[in-house]
Amino acid sequence: MEVHIKILAWLHIIFNAIYAVLGISIFLLFLFFGLGTSALIRNIVPAFLVSGMGAFFGFFFLIFGLPGLVLGYGLLTERGWSRALGIVFSLFDLLNFPMGTILGIYGLIVLFNEESSLILSR
Repeated sequence: MEVHIKILAWLHIIFNAIYAVLGISIFLLFLFFGLGTSALIRNIVPAFLVSGMGAFFGFFFLIFGLPGLVLGYGLLTERGWSRALGIVFSLFDLLNFPMGTILGIYGLIVLFNEESSLILSR
């Protein structure tokens, strides 16, 4: 079961790192679009609008990615709190069709196993 916990940890790290990188990329992309827009049309209002949208969406994706990275770290280091957090995240992952659903089902199977409960409570 230790192998399954490590696999689940790495899956959470990979999927949530994608969200975090996507958030940073969106933030930087919209920031540069905003600067380019202001230089092109010489009006600061569209620049603030475009940059603000990018900051909002980038921050949104980054906020969704960071807790999953913390969960992956907790599962890798076999912290006691990671089991409860993993169950909650797995329930939320069920709503993210199709890959999140698969990850959520796998996470629930692994984390509700009695052996994983013993491993993560050390």
